[in-house]
Amino acid sequence: MATAVVIVLRTTDDILRWAGRLVDPPLRTAIGRLPEPSRAVAELQLGWHLGDAVSAASLRSALTLVCADAVGGDPHAAVPGAVAVELMHHWSAIRRDLVEERPDGTAWSIVGPEPASLGGEALLALAYDVIATGDPTHARRSGPPAATAWNDAALDAGPPPHRPGHGTDTAQRSGRAGEPSGRPRLAGPGAPLPGGARRGGSLPGDAGRGAAGSGGSLPGDARGGAAGPRQRSGQAGPDRAMLRILGDTVQELLHGQHASLALRDNRSDSAGEERTDLLRDCLAMVEQRTGALFGCACALGAVAGGGDPAQVERLRVFGVRLGLAVQFTEDLLEIWGGGGVGADLRRRRRSLPVAAAVAAGADELTALFDSRAQLSEADVERAAKTIEQSGALDWCRRQADELLSQALLTLDLASPSPAAIAELVALARRATATPR
Repeated sequence: MATAVVIVLRTTDDILRWAGRLVDPPLRTAIGRLPEPSRAVAELQLGWHLGDAVSAASLRSALTLVCADAVGGDPHAAVPGAVAVELMHHWSAIRRDLVEERPDGTAWSIVGPEPASLGGEALLALAYDVIATGDPTHARRSGPPAATAWNDAALDAGPPPHRPGHGTDTAQRSGRAGEPSGRPRLAGPGAPLPGGARRGGSLPGDAGRGAAGSGGSLPGDARGGAAGPRQRSGQAGPDRAMLRILGDTVQELLHGQHASLALRDNRSDSAGEERTDLLRDCLAMVEQRTGALFGCACALGAVAGGGDPAQVERLRVFGVRLGLAVQFTEDLLEIWGGGGVGADLRRRRRSLPVAAAVAAGADELTALFDSRAQLSEADVERAAKTIEQSGALDWCRRQADELLSQALLTLDLASPSPAAIAELVALARRATATPR
């Protein structure tokens, strides 16, 4: 019997550098189209003020490109989707930083919350523009905006002649100089955003026995792929399937932001039901934020590659589960790994390990988080030890492993591009690696 051998020709570093070469130039061009001061906020958020060597491409945009390849398409066709994913991520990150009041170099801590929020909205609008046009680099119309050009022409023409019986010149004008009464109202885009709000639901299995319990499946019907066949290049109008995916994801991210606000303001209760609810709510929030964003990245790539509805949905679910596994991993690293050990604990962020420890009955941790006093280094170390002793550290590791396994099981080994599937596996394993 013949044995099929899949050879991975690129390392994960190679894939990420390749994604950077494809995504960074059009992303920089798209950001450059923003008017000031929104452009300055975007460049701060992406770290470009630190130098040209900073790449904005990430695991998310790499997944978009490789998913296009995985369904037999051209990864170059997925570049607009990858750019849109990065823009949407940074919009969401600005909102997250504002909600969680993250200091230390975040955009809002430099320019203030209101300008940062407006800059974030500009990024989101730009993401829709990129998907609608299919071209991140398309230029604005030359010359000034229409309203400015109209006003300039009116000023050059001078005031309207005074007509006896029609009142004074002042009465014929509106309240601003150079703006005659009866000025035409310039219509904006006005088109409603696609996609309705959809509650993501919770992870399979109840919180008491683990988020990734056996026998369940992540909620969500076929969203991107089921919207109909995608439009090929040369067809007029935006790609409706990709707009629908983007719209649904924005709704989920907003729902996750609402959940984050509730978690931030939550005061822990000693009742077991309240403890379980905290963990369940935390899991739902992660699915609506990180899970939704990764699912969007993969689905947009599959649609751009010409995947059928089943392929799009399979890769979307892969992304959702991978996103959840990645969030477990990142939350663990925020407490026990890297240079910022205990960063989440100092902010009293109710991350997955914290919620799991509270659910396990870590009353000392509950008291620390509910206190108003600033946490000392000794408090942070004691909180980390309490989480570990509660069993939450091991539980979170198991959930990350289980979710990664579930993600990999959704991949279609009969894909038109087995090498691309192997690259998705390699990227997923790298993104969820933690010190043991």
